[in-house]
Amino acid sequence: MQLGRLLNALNRDAGDAARDGHARVPKYLLLSEEIANAIDAGDLKAGDRLPGESELASRLPASLGTIQKALGHLAERGVVVRRHGAGTFVADLPNQLHDLWHFRFLADDGRSLLPIYTRVSQVSRVESAGPWSDFLSGADAHLRIDREIDVNHEFSVASRIFLAGGRFDKLLATDPASLDNVNIRTVLRERFGAPTSRVVEQVGAETMPDDICRLLGRAPGTTGMVVHILGYGFLDEPLSYQMVYTPPNTRRLELRPRTGT
Repeated sequence: MQLGRLLNALNRDAGDAARDGHARVPKYLLLSEEIANAIDAGDLKAGDRLPGESELASRLPASLGTIQKALGHLAERGVVVRRHGAGTFVADLPNQLHDLWHFRFLADDGRSLLPIYTRVSQVSRVESAGPWSDFLSGADAHLRIDREIDVNHEFSVASRIFLAGGRFDKLLATDPASLDNVNIRTVLRERFGAPTSRVVEQVGAETMPDDICRLLGRAPGTTGMVVHILGYGFLDEPLSYQMVYTPPNTRRLELRPRTGT
């Protein structure tokens, strides 16, 4: 993305956030989130240099201190790398995945986020029925991506992503390890031209399946927080169905400010 376009986008999104009632969210978090969104969307790529702090301060409705805090926050999360005398750059393959929609677990200070790490155990074809088959209607079989999310090495969360068979079959030949610490929605967009335009999230306290309990080291019949995430693509067609299983734990999950799609 050209510098002017990036700055215009950040200005626009900052204004939208204020109008949408996010004024009480710290400005540095809003700014860092929009930069992360630009990276996730592919507008900023690994190795790209961000505008300098002074230039950002002169072009954005944010103070120099806010910009420095936002960039520092991104650096702590492994999203950018700050090099003394050279500037701030988008990180090359970060070791941490920060899927801020569903895994914003708060640290002891109540503000910063715990690091998370993901491992894809398998990509498989499944024919069993479930809520995903009703949502992804028309598919004879489905692809399932199984992930385990390590939260700060304290506890694990399980995730299963269901996709319509046929369109995404090339994923079956993918080495699961190549999807570790990768945003799956980014893979769908970049490799298959299937961006997610919006999601609907449904949350409930549910009895987790026995195999999920075994994976997470919990007793059979354990009740956990289960999030059903319905992903829609262009023209609002069903694209993905994800289920996230979070076992009982002492950490709070912070909901992400909705500053745009």
